[in-house]
Amino acid sequence: MDRRKDSKKYILTAKENAKEIREQVLKYIMVRRTRKEIETYFADDLKKQNLKVPEVETPEPVFYQLNKEENETFDNIVDLITQKFKYARYMPMLYYQGEERPNPLEIQSQKNMGRFMKIILVKRLESSFYAFKNTIDRFISYHELFLKEFNEGNVYINKKYATKLFELLEIDDEAVQKLLEDDKVKKYPAKDFNKRLKEDLESDLNILKEIKELWSGIKRDPKLLSFIDILSSRQILKKNKIIKSLASKNSF
Repeated sequence: MDRRKDSKKYILTAKENAKEIREQVLKYIMVRRTRKEIETYFADDLKKQNLKVPEVETPEPVFYQLNKEENETFDNIVDLITQKFKYARYMPMLYYQGEERPNPLEIQSQKNMGRFMKIILVKRLESSFYAFKNTIDRFISYHELFLKEFNEGNVYINKKYATKLFELLEIDDEAVQKLLEDDKVKKYPAKDFNKRLKEDLESDLNILKEIKELWSGIKRDPKLLSFIDILSSRQILKKNKIIKSLASKNSF
């Protein structure tokens, strides 16, 4: 079949083939333990053994409250990372003015990187105060290193791992940073970049330090406190098993 000539028929046939393979082959040689698979394909066996797959309740949202200081700090930081921070560290080719003609795909890739790093910071802030503080510390270190190299006349552009960087963005921002600092990069003379690159890098570094200073006044994590309260007060959680983290309590 030619997918380009008749994509609808191609997809329909592929789905039918997959279903037949699952029913006639995989069902007999693979152990499938998803709830739906067990209920669908082992219903008779469940009934014979008088077994029942437990019903799962709908997830329950848990709300936490920021105090006045936390709320103001949170809003100020969101404004800084979404409106003021330029993410120049991740988009240096936008400032390039050397003889080599930049690849349009590379330019777009770096623009995407800047947007993704913004998303990472916002998500990390919403996820965990403790993790956000650590992320800011790492960002400061990386920006200082980049500026140090720039002042010594070097700008490093990582092209080889662009795809891998995007794959890691939602998983591990530290791994992203490690790849960004990998030595398998192309080195450009700093003089080939617009002077605004250094200005924006310094501006971003100052903003990161401002964020760190703002955050230094926050001594508690309301999300963590709400979580601990639920674990200690809900009878069903006190009596049954729960998933625990081996990390410190502040890492939630």
